[in-house]
This record gives sequence, C-alpha cells and structure tokens, in this order.
Amino acid sequence: MIEIDRSLQVPIHTQVANAIRFKIGNGNFRKGDRLPPTRVLAQQLSISFHTVRKAYVELAQDGIISALPGSGYTVKNAEPLDKSERMERGASLFSNALKQAVGLGLDEDEIEYLFGEQLQQLDSSDTSSKIVVAAPYKELGQACAIQMATAFQRECHSCSLDELGKHGDADLIIVPFRNVKQVLSMVTRSDVIGIAYDLDESALSQIARMMDHETLGLVTRYSDAVASLTKELRDLTRFAGPVVAVSVEEGDSFLASLIRECDVMVYTQGAERAVRPFLDRAKKHVRLGLNIAESSVERVRGVIP
Repeated sequence: MIEIDRSLQVPIHTQVANAIRFKIGNGNFRKGDRLPPTRVLAQQLSISFHTVRKAYVELAQDGIISALPGSGYTVKNAEPLDKSERMERGASLFSNALKQAVGLGLDEDEIEYLFGEQLQQLDSSDTSSKIVVAAPYKELGQACAIQMATAFQRECHSCSLDELGKHGDADLIIVPFRNVKQVLSMVTRSDVIGIAYDLDESALSQIARMMDHETLGLVTRYSDAVASLTKELRDLTRFAGPVVAVSVEEGDSFLASLIRECDVMVYTQGAERAVRPFLDRAKKHVRLGLNIAESSVERVRGVIP
C-alpha cells in the first residue's frame, strides 16, 4: 500500500512515483507487471487521477514503465540503474531528506537513530517483537529509545505514557520504575519492564550549588517535559529558587528573555540545536542529559524477545 504524507514539501505525484520505484526495486512489481489504473489508484489514495497520471508519466520518461494502448501502464525495466546514476540520484534524495529533518529540528543523534530505524525496517521481515519505550514525557522516551536501539541494534519505538494506547500491539514496554504499576493497569498483552535513568551529574552539580535567590533557566524540546523535569531537578538538588522554563516546541522567541533572567541555564539534548546560537549570552549553561542506567540496559538485554 502506498502512503501519502501531505505534511511533506515533496509533491504528491513525486511521492507516488518514488513509492512505485521502491516497490519495483524490492520486487513487489516485476518486469511486465501491470500497474493499477490511474483512477483506481487515485481512489485508493484519495487523490486526483491526474496526480497519479503525472507520476506514471514521470516513471515512463525515466524508462521504468511504459504505456501500452488498451493495457495501461506496465513495468518496463525492473533492473537497477547503473552505479553512477544510482549514486547521483541517491545523493539528491538524501540531501533533500536531511534538509527536511534539520528543518524539523532533529539533531544529529536523532537523525542517525531514525535512519537506522528505517534501515532496520527494510531489512526485517516484520516478524520481530515490537519494543516500545514509554515515559512520562516524550523527550525522555525518545532519549531512552535511542540508547536502547543503539545498544541492541534493533528498532525501539518511543512515546509518552499518554500515547501508549497507540501501541497496543507492543510485545515489550519499557518504562521508568515509578510508572510500572500504571502501565500494567493500561495493557493486557504486553510484557512490562522497569528501568532506572539518570540526569547528567554535571547539570545537577551546577544546580545544587545555586542559592535560592538565583534563577534557574530550563529549556526542553517539548512542553510536556517542563513540569516533570522541574520537579525532578528540585527533588534531586533541593533547589528552592525560581525556575523559568520554556520549550523550543513553542519557538525560540522566548530564549533571549530567559537567558537575561536566569543565572544558570540547563537545556536538554533535544533542545540543543535551538539554544546553540544563544549560548554565548548565557552567564552559565550546561546540557542536561537523560541517560538509562547501565544496569538497566544489561537487565533489559537479558529479557528482550
């Protein structure tokens, strides 16, 4: 089934053409196979048949399919392009994809994680167990999923606890210890395992030394992390002074004023790209890493299906 993502800047007819190229490349369509009629495919995708026809014409111009009177479009050439053309077109596709990823605010680690995840999906037979890392806020789930995927070299999904209902088919759900009972009451078929995670000691050390008349600035990637992280930082450091917090999800217009107000600014890894241009204005700043405890990584390794 071809999927259309209307949020992308890529024209829909190009998405259709690229999807058909992929299906030909992986053997779903073979030489001589007939493609769906334009009106039929258009109805399936809820798009105009003119858009489908435009995609087919593009593929025909590239010599991949051909139009035969009375027979519609058939696959003409299922053989791969020569190496130089493959590399040229591949470089263009990767360049466009990277630009869009950076435009969404993804950092280098997240782009690498998503690339590896998609590569695994291509290589997998879809029979492997589904692993989901769920956390009280989205950014913690993503950070832990990246660590798990790197450690185990396999796909790990992530979500906030509020989004866990979207993963009813999960085989294993990994959550912080304090959320285990909550998740057990929410799922029926999935195994649930608890983990411990740490906040970077360098950030905690800076905050623990702050006086109560000083102001702490906190920058997160998503707004749902603000309340939870603020409470965690207070509990761990006993800091009782004022906290000014923003998420880059709301834009960077608040960062300049936050930096002026705070004595120490901490920012999560997910917010690093957005705050980087402002760091030279901060009195003190430190990145706040969210890391799974090594003991938890090894314990999860032993129970992964």
